[in-house]
Amino acid sequence: MWGASRSYVHAPSPRTMRLMIVDVHTHAFAPAMLAARERLVGADAGFAALYADARSRMATADEVIEAMDGAGVDRAVVAGFAWESPDLCAVHAGYLLDAAEQSEGRLLPFIPVPTAFLGGVDVDADAMRAWLEPLAARGAAGLGEIRIGGGPRSATIEEQTLAADRLATLVAGFDLPLLVHSSEETGHEYPGKAGGFTPGGLWRLVASHPVRVIAAHWGGGLPFHALMPEVRAILNEGRLLFDSAASKYLYDPPVFTTVASLAGMEHVAWGSDFPLRGMTADRAAAAAAMSDDALRAAAMGGNAARFLGLE
Repeated sequence: MWGASRSYVHAPSPRTMRLMIVDVHTHAFAPAMLAARERLVGADAGFAALYADARSRMATADEVIEAMDGAGVDRAVVAGFAWESPDLCAVHAGYLLDAAEQSEGRLLPFIPVPTAFLGGVDVDADAMRAWLEPLAARGAAGLGEIRIGGGPRSATIEEQTLAADRLATLVAGFDLPLLVHSSEETGHEYPGKAGGFTPGGLWRLVASHPVRVIAAHWGGGLPFHALMPEVRAILNEGRLLFDSAASKYLYDPPVFTTVASLAGMEHVAWGSDFPLRGMTADRAAAAAAMSDDALRAAAMGGNAARFLGLE
């Protein structure tokens, strides 16, 4: 019932004479999920926290493709929602995988991980991996956007450490990157701030496990710790990108150049967070924030292409 609504193959415009533009952070839902929004709000506390307000934007994969066409974007990570239910996550993943197949490679499907896998209740490791295996075999490009728990409460550092351990167990042997929701420990509150890895939790994830991570929303501020030798050592391993999703609502424009200066330009990746932000407007704002041509080229697609094996 949640499947793709129609075929929407779009022939990409020739891009051979310029840099590939990659958006590492978009979201899509099946049309039937949009139609069942009110019921899903009642069924999943995490979904309710973000989408109970009818003004919160949702989009289908068709709309992601249309936004890419309008913004001149070649490839985009399209992520699912971190439902509590493994069954609902699998259905959402199926929609994203179908959409990716129909997009002629323009959409890179990151499938959602059930929050039930990452919480305090014991979950059999073999069962988790059995859940992931058929989805990985169908062509998942990664996992995400990963959230810890549902509802308005922020995860404790102990809960984040447990989630990190569970994620490492889940992806062992699959070589799939993780797009993780990251949250600042300071600043204003907003819908969705809870449920992310804080800088300390994100540090535990990448320092304790050989995972590759796109840390959403500038990693909750982890790159500002890059002057610490331990953090710099992890960055030098090349397993971590910081995406710019929702920058307009979190930081002043110099965040792009500041993170590049502290962590290295090779760790900066543009993400629009579409449909929260219009892709065209967000691409323009990101490009305007980076006057250096090399940084702009790296952030707007070069780093993502390397990290995701698109080169």
